[in-house]
Order: sequence, then structure tokens, then C-alpha cells
Amino acid sequence: MKKTIGPAFAALTLLLAGCGDPDGANDTAQPAAKAGDSTLGAVIGTIDDLSIASEVIDNADLEDPFGGAGAYTIFLPRNAAFEALPEGALDRLRSKEGREDVIGILSTHIATGAIAREDLDSELDVNGGSIELTSVTDEPIRLRKVDGQILVGDGDDAPRLTSISKSASNGVVYVIDGFIPPRP
Repeated sequence: MKKTIGPAFAALTLLLAGCGDPDGANDTAQPAAKAGDSTLGAVIGTIDDLSIASEVIDNADLEDPFGGAGAYTIFLPRNAAFEALPEGALDRLRSKEGREDVIGILSTHIATGAIAREDLDSELDVNGGSIELTSVTDEPIRLRKVDGQILVGDGDDAPRLTSISKSASNGVVYVIDGFIPPRP
């Protein structure tokens, strides 16, 4: 049985659209930082494995949505996922011309409401290992627990949560090992 977790806060309309590495397949969760420490934008900037995502967000002038208004759960691909993109794709995302592409990617990687790791685990357990979160574009983001791993998205190529999740004053950021594939 699937359960859709509605937004905890739906005050901000974003112009965003957003963001499988087998090496991360056996990662375990680390406790999230205490909520309220920093904004999502600041937290993303402190995670070494999100340095490319942080750069892409900054270059696209998308810092404002991460600055405190609203509450969001963000699933961002680790550096290795960006580095594995086809030739030229990362350069485009890093450029001002790639802003619309970045927005398109991010919109599928951001859910409304701040959902802590322990809450994700609990909801997955209660709902038979599958839940859907409401994205900022109203398309659901499906999470599934398979063989002890949490997959984000549909299909066998769906990325997995890594051991990195950190809370911010306005949400939670999770590092995933790839890009969420488009829904079928």
C-alpha cells in the first residue's frame, strides 16, 4: 500500500525543477544535524559530496529558494553522479545557459515538507516499504525499501539514499547516488 505524504508547508511557489552509484549501496544512515542550525543552502554547501550540486545551484542563481522560506526535503545527487553525465552535460549545467536544465532537474528532486530520516524509515515500515512524497511540481517522488536500501524513484536504476542526510532550519537534504529517473 502506498501513502502520499502531503506537504507540511506549502507557502512558496518555486520556479525550480531539480535533481546509481553501486559504491553507496551499503551505506547506513547517519543522524541528521539538529534542525535550525542553518538553511538548506548553507547545509548543502557544507557537504563535500555535494560540491558540484552546490556549484550548479549557485551558478543558476537559485540560492533564494534554499534560504529559509518554506520547508523542503531535497534529494541531491552526489558528485560522482554529476561526473558520470554525458560529455558536455555537466559544463552546460554549470553555465548560465543551463539554468532551465538545472531547474528541470531540481523540480523532480525536491519534496514539500521537511521529512527526517527516522520519519522516512518509519513511514516505509508502516506502509509496506513504499511511500510517495509530493514534489514541488506536484509529481510524486516514490521511495521504496528494497533489500534494506531506500531507492528514490521508479525502476531498477533508481538512485539509493547514501549515509548522508542533514537537517536544516527549513528542511532536510539527502545525498543520493544518482539522478531520479523520469516517471514512466
